[in-house]
Amino acid sequence: MDKLVKRVVVVQGSGENRHANVVYKSDEDKDEDEDFDMPGPNFKRIEESVRHMLKAQVIAAQDAYQRHLDSVEKGGKSWIYDAPGNFMRARRKALKEVRKAAPFGMPKMRFDDDDDEDDGD
Repeated sequence: MDKLVKRVVVVQGSGENRHANVVYKSDEDKDEDEDFDMPGPNFKRIEESVRHMLKAQVIAAQDAYQRHLDSVEKGGKSWIYDAPGNFMRARRKALKEVRKAAPFGMPKMRFDDDDDEDDGD
């Protein structure tokens, strides 16, 4: 047999009377199975973190879109003036979600709001 052929199975019968017989199995196939008997790393926690980060991006996009629609409803050009703040608030909301998802923990992000700037005048 060719090296590409690892196993030949003959299926006989049809319906409920079906039987499968292994006619040929290569010796190399057994050697390869022995190499992969060791358990691999557990990526479950990493996968959960990636999923949470993707959800955070979706939350940021939805929040920014909703804030944009609210700004447009005000009428006029107010949406232009509100856009930077809308994106910053949506990003802040997404960062809170990412912080929940981080497997190693992330420090809290401190943001300066526009209300804090009035103290300097």
